[in-house]
Amino acid sequence: MLAAASLFALPSQAQQLQFGGAVLNRDIQMPADLAQLSQTHAFGTARAMGMGGAFVSLGADLASLSLNPAGLGMYRSNELSITPLVALSRASTAGTDAWQSNGSSQFALGNVGLALNLYENSRRRLVSFSLGIGMNRIADFNTRYSFSSESRYDGRLMPTIADVFGQQLGQADVWPGNDGGLGYGYDPSLWPAILGYNGYLLNVEAGAGGDLWVPSYIGHNASVIHSMDVEQSGSINEFSLAVGGNIDNKLYFGASLGVQSVRRTLDVTYQEEYRYYDTEGVALDRDGATLPAQLDYASLYQRQTLSGAGVNFKLGVTARPIAGLRIGVALHTPTYYALSQTYQGDIETLGRNNDTGEMQRSTDRTPQQRDEGDGSWKFTSPTRLLFGASYTFGRFAIVSVDYERAWYNGIRVKNLPDIGLSTAFYKADFKQNFCATNTLRAGIELRPVPTVAIRAGGGFSDSMFRDHAAQINAPAAYESYYVTAGAGVNLSRRTVLDLAYQYVSQKQTPYELFFSYDADAGDMFTHSGLYDTALTRHYIALTLGVRF
Repeated sequence: MLAAASLFALPSQAQQLQFGGAVLNRDIQMPADLAQLSQTHAFGTARAMGMGGAFVSLGADLASLSLNPAGLGMYRSNELSITPLVALSRASTAGTDAWQSNGSSQFALGNVGLALNLYENSRRRLVSFSLGIGMNRIADFNTRYSFSSESRYDGRLMPTIADVFGQQLGQADVWPGNDGGLGYGYDPSLWPAILGYNGYLLNVEAGAGGDLWVPSYIGHNASVIHSMDVEQSGSINEFSLAVGGNIDNKLYFGASLGVQSVRRTLDVTYQEEYRYYDTEGVALDRDGATLPAQLDYASLYQRQTLSGAGVNFKLGVTARPIAGLRIGVALHTPTYYALSQTYQGDIETLGRNNDTGEMQRSTDRTPQQRDEGDGSWKFTSPTRLLFGASYTFGRFAIVSVDYERAWYNGIRVKNLPDIGLSTAFYKADFKQNFCATNTLRAGIELRPVPTVAIRAGGGFSDSMFRDHAAQINAPAAYESYYVTAGAGVNLSRRTVLDLAYQYVSQKQTPYELFFSYDADAGDMFTHSGLYDTALTRHYIALTLGVRF
């Protein structure tokens, strides 16, 4: 058993502090988390991807199911297509050292669909009518970033998450029972702190003003190595049922019902190592005496899983006022999401008795929190309005441009688990801290010969945050751009094979690993310091399409 050893007392635990950072708040969905779940991306068929996703005014492609269902009205035959997708991601965190992996890879299905030309009569105003059924991947969560950095002791106490854990438990008036145990009959936001106590990261000691939570086994002279590994997996796939029609080969219309399948798993590992360079590895208390027992490292692991469904509607029209020119407009209603969440954490620590030299490894695990049924997460994503224009130069070239507006300040939470926050809190946060985004996409297709197509494109999305520099919780993508390239070949009169490559670069908000914030003073109380992680993604898609 590790022996207690006084180190230092935290300042007044009576003041009201706010807590956060990338390690904390993993038991709930913060407003930025819900906004991230609402972000969509231009996947679909390889032809649409190769042209930068600029397909609002174009059609006769199954990517139209998730962009502008009016494109179904341009079909003059049936089509079946399937798009395998390879997704790769890479991450980098400025000013840190490597720890675990900074990459992720996955093989997935980007698109599969069927378009049926149910009616065609060139003698009537309604020239054709088509039905579309299919799935398009609209969000990819597969990323991983990892790093290590050091807070080198320089005569001042170095930040450790044990300080924040003590502040959380003290402020919540949570103390061990008579048997010295501390169970999990509290709000899950306190579970990491309880794990910290059970893993000997902190202890209760008597102070002049009463009992205090103290990181008793971490030396006053500790240099702290902070290591972070965050692995995210999952996706959002949208299953669509759509119809589209053609009036006089001048006006195309369409509507679709989209049902989304959501699955996202987040694995967060945070580790601290305590080094004592000037005392040959021996931890000292504030008076310079050797601690009877000390920690060498503590590793906290948390898993959060979200799963559920969303539903939305899309309406669209495309006009062809003159030969070659197409102008499209599509409205995407908010997606209504109902998501269940599970959460669990565990800890491992390694300590040393300095009197006997005995090493002790300690582990503990929380119960599993389940937010489901009446306690599930229900919210609506932003309304989206899309405009597109394209021009076709005979059989030789197509140029297309899209613009999209999405109102992230209009996200609304409809139902919450019992987490001590209200839907009014989320509404106010979205209205005050979020804004509408602007997305511009452009693409070109060239046909040097009738059976071969060469494509290129790109896009840019600006920030959903009014002030992205103020976001200091978990990193959230606030700005992205991408470039694409592709090619297609007609294998026969009815079979086409398309290939696309897409490079995506995402800027993310700077963030703290952990922090306590004094709202009254407007100052950080304890914090890790800011980190900045950037993501790049690579997608390769191959579409096989058959018309019949």
